[in-house]
Amino acid sequence: MSSTAETFSAPPLPARVAPPRLADRCYPLRYLGLLTACLILMKPILVDQDALLAPMVKAATAAVFTVLCLMHLARRVPLSPVFLVFVFYRLAFLPPTLYHGGDILNWGYASVAQVSLLLLIELQADVGPDARRRLLRVIADLLLAYLVINYLMILTGTHRTFTMDGQFAQPSYLLGIRTRVTDCIFTAALVSLLYDSVSPRRYGWRTILALALGALQIISLQVATAAVGAGIAAVFYFGARVRDGAIRTVFSMRGVTVFGLLVNLLVVGARVQLYFTTALGHLFGKSASLTGRTDLWDAAYPILAESPLLGHGINYEFGAFIPGANGLTWQAHNQYLQLMYDGGLAAVLLFLAMLWLASSSVDCSGVDPRARAAFVSVYAAMSVMMVTEIYTYNMALFYLIPFLAARAEQLTGGAVRGGKGAR
Repeated sequence: MSSTAETFSAPPLPARVAPPRLADRCYPLRYLGLLTACLILMKPILVDQDALLAPMVKAATAAVFTVLCLMHLARRVPLSPVFLVFVFYRLAFLPPTLYHGGDILNWGYASVAQVSLLLLIELQADVGPDARRRLLRVIADLLLAYLVINYLMILTGTHRTFTMDGQFAQPSYLLGIRTRVTDCIFTAALVSLLYDSVSPRRYGWRTILALALGALQIISLQVATAAVGAGIAAVFYFGARVRDGAIRTVFSMRGVTVFGLLVNLLVVGARVQLYFTTALGHLFGKSASLTGRTDLWDAAYPILAESPLLGHGINYEFGAFIPGANGLTWQAHNQYLQLMYDGGLAAVLLFLAMLWLASSSVDCSGVDPRARAAFVSVYAAMSVMMVTEIYTYNMALFYLIPFLAARAEQLTGGAVRGGKGAR
């Protein structure tokens, strides 16, 4: 006869609920820590104008750089080709800066900040889907906060007065003078679109807010360059969404690299805009000189010819080298001419190599079509706006394009759509 224990089995114990993972419980701390690091590495221009904050942020940048280097050594994260080329690109400015007695501290600080941002992206991209989504969310939120604060300053008339040796006074907001808002608008839209591409939503509130704030500030400040960039971004976004193979080849990252270089050569070198003088006047209120840009370019050529291979190095004043009114000096108001002055043909070629490698990373990857279109459209806008502006000095925002593109497939393709982190 069987025993009672054999006849009647004990009822099963209720399943224990697993405690939340430590990573989930620490999400706010991880978010704030990452936000602090990004805030230090991508500080708004207004911080540079504060005698107390500027040195504090520089010291914090050195600390962030040290921590990131130690983390990379500990985890042995493989570095992308874009990272290696970017390091050589920054080193290209060092010899002429030393030779011509330029600002070594400025070169060093900018290099450390920009390399740190790339190190941070490479590190987060290698950790896992949650870390990747968190990185995109943090950068998107930070840039949106900048745009909100900048717009509130515009609405309330809160600003500092920016001058060059007491001349050309104009209001300066959180992101700088009115044309500098362009730096943040397009990259904020890019990162917001990338974040939305890893979620079920087609366009989330971050993307809508970035586009709305960008449009409002372009209209409020009447930035013609940004208006042109917005139109180009829209054309290339929809062009990149077309499935046709031939069209996708043109509306690709590598296609934009060639397109942007060609536009620079046609406008700066061949002066093709002379054939569209009437259209420029009616549409944008601009002359064929593009508000005196052509005069600056003409003044730059003989200076660049003095040291075409290695350039003249980083000046004490950001890129100021062309004699201007009343003895002032001015920047070239063209990305490639300024790079050639700072680091010669060596820097220009390394810059193009970095862009080509980053473009190939997106074109040859299996990223979401929305993410691909976001990269292509913003990259196209910035590439054309480089004709009259410089985007490699302020807040490292332009560099977010190649830095994020270098890890595009991991940042956007490796995330689980609709997961917990996609909010």
